[in-house]
Amino acid sequence: MILLVIAIVSTFSVPQGGGFNLTLSEQAYVEVDPCMFFEDSRSSGNFSPGDYRVIVSYGCELGKKEILVRSQSGIEHILIDVEKAENINRKIVELQKEVISLKKSLEDLSQKRDYLQSLVAVLNDINVQLYDKQKELAEKNNMLTSELDRTKQDLENCSKSVTNLESKLLGMQTLLDSAKIDLDHCNSELDSLGNILSNSSFYLNFFKNLAILALAFIAGVFLAMLRRY
Repeated sequence: MILLVIAIVSTFSVPQGGGFNLTLSEQAYVEVDPCMFFEDSRSSGNFSPGDYRVIVSYGCELGKKEILVRSQSGIEHILIDVEKAENINRKIVELQKEVISLKKSLEDLSQKRDYLQSLVAVLNDINVQLYDKQKELAEKNNMLTSELDRTKQDLENCSKSVTNLESKLLGMQTLLDSAKIDLDHCNSELDSLGNILSNSSFYLNFFKNLAILALAFIAGVFLAMLRRY
């Protein structure tokens, strides 16, 4: 079933420049008179169930106008009586002003659209540059990551070498301490030998002098005996 709702339900009439609601309870094909149109500017089409606003243009001639509604329930012809609008000249002037305002808005929107298009082009260019920069930075990051891995490996190897050197140094220090102890012991023995040599030199000189005196004594005795005989 198709329900028609008119602005003035009792007379089913609509003034020029006016409008009315068309309510559909089911899917239907609707075709209005050429001097009428829906709010989306269509004069015909398939419509889902719901309420739709139909506008009667100021150029619509007075009299009966037909609306065709075709659905699964059948075909229905709806008659609309178009009446003359009051103060049509004033309304036309208002419409002209509205058209001028819409043209100005359209011009502003066109300029804004052009600006936005140029802005989009600039942003696209910046986006490309940023993508290239990001790609370059990613490559550098990969290089730095590889370099960091190599540096970490070198650091690990260096740490192992330092540990080995420290171990060797500790062993050498132990040997050095032992050598110092041996050196001190040798120095002590050398001092002892020096004392012994000093004492030996004294006794050697003493016995040397004693031997000389003995020889001199013997020589004197020998000479005395020679003189006696």
